[in-house]
Amino acid sequence: AVLHFVKTNRNTFIRYGLLALVVVVFTTATGGMIFSSFSINSILSQLTPLIILCVGMTFVFAHGNFDISVGAVLALNALVAIFVINGMGCTAASVAVALIASVALSVGFYLFNIFVSIQFRIMSTIGSLAIMFTARGIVTYLVSRTMSGYKLADTSVLSLFREQWFMLIMIILVSVIGWIVFSYTSYGKYDKAIGDNQLSAMQSGAKVNRVKYISYAIAGVCVGLATMFYLARTNSVTQNFGQGREMDIMIALILGGMLLSGGSKSRMSAAIVGSITYVILTNGLSQLGLADSYVLIIKSVIFIIMIATTLRRSSTVRAMPR
Repeated sequence: AVLHFVKTNRNTFIRYGLLALVVVVFTTATGGMIFSSFSINSILSQLTPLIILCVGMTFVFAHGNFDISVGAVLALNALVAIFVINGMGCTAASVAVALIASVALSVGFYLFNIFVSIQFRIMSTIGSLAIMFTARGIVTYLVSRTMSGYKLADTSVLSLFREQWFMLIMIILVSVIGWIVFSYTSYGKYDKAIGDNQLSAMQSGAKVNRVKYISYAIAGVCVGLATMFYLARTNSVTQNFGQGREMDIMIALILGGMLLSGGSKSRMSAAIVGSITYVILTNGLSQLGLADSYVLIIKSVIFIIMIATTLRRSSTVRAMPR
């Protein structure tokens, strides 16, 4: 009975086991400094936007798609936000308008992506690639016309997005809403069913195209919201803004136990636990004095190992008779 329980909940044990291992290893290696007040603030500032992004992308991953345009869309959103905030005099109203503009822009990009994918019957990754080149090209062109990129005229205008209490509230709020929608609504169940077998999901009553549109709209909202937290950290936009975020999302989700193929085994906890594991891992490596280049190599190795493990497990699941 015990062995059956362990086997049945293997993904859960792996998910929380990795988190516990990372916490123990880096707490010991850094003498507890990884959880000092300064480190906690740094962890929160990185964790908040990453969890928001991962929660949104879970809805896309669950039905078997994934996105590679996140970093470029974040950069373009942030650039638009700076134009809006500076243009309106760096007021609270300007921040609200910038947030709305950021969400609207990213939702527009993501809905366009899935629209093209459905209408022309092509992989959504192709549309994602086109959006990435378009958004990054616009940012690169505009930033190249300046000496050091675009900056907020008043950095205090986004101080709310740097407050620990606000970041904690947003982490809890987004995680709880995402968990409820993903786990306890018919939409969430259909989303996962499409990842298992799109035809079977359709025969079970799922409106496949509608589910995909909703998934990409949710992802767009999360990207737009996460933009404000990233901008609050940098206060400016350069050509490199947002680069590598799509890799961060994939590593975090995979560390949390998300299968690349999506399906019924997808869990919202993968986004939350995976993000925490990834941020602690990244901060721990940095506190140990490793150069950024070595941290990047280690992250790449972890990504390859987790991908290989995930693909093996996914193939095993799909090979089983239904």
